[in-house]
Amino acid sequence: MSYVDRHLAPDERVVFRTRYHVVLFGGALWFTAIVFGIVALIVHRNDLPGDTVRRLWLAGVAVAASGFVSPFLHWWTSEFAVTTARVIARTGVVSLHTVELLLAQVEDVEVDQPLAGRLFGYGTLRLVGTGGTDEWFARIANPDALREAVLQQTPRAGRRRADR
Repeated sequence: MSYVDRHLAPDERVVFRTRYHVVLFGGALWFTAIVFGIVALIVHRNDLPGDTVRRLWLAGVAVAASGFVSPFLHWWTSEFAVTTARVIARTGVVSLHTVELLLAQVEDVEVDQPLAGRLFGYGTLRLVGTGGTDEWFARIANPDALREAVLQQTPRAGRRRADR
């Protein structure tokens, strides 16, 4: 059961849920390409016995796989949700960071998307709330949909949209 589901009030339901975008694994993919390139160069430029070549490739796979551990844990443990009453953001494994902002306290929800973010569906989300809350979350999947869910659930935002 997820963090959000465990902390819902009895009459509260989840309207929208997302995580970090898989672009989070981009660095690990580059690292894998570099490791495999180095192993390929070593194997190609040296006359090595078959057993040594297998061990080199196995070591390369192990090193490359280790590069995916941290991004995977970061992705797996992140959760961003809009409920009928709150915006909830939870990130972190060892150092847990949680933001729970009542919809009535949301002053602004900003989305910043570079060109690649617009093409692949990720961006930076900024939550601004009363009392000095100012939280940034980079590489969120579907940030526009999350922003729209907040605006749809915020009573004063609904009135503003109706006035337009």
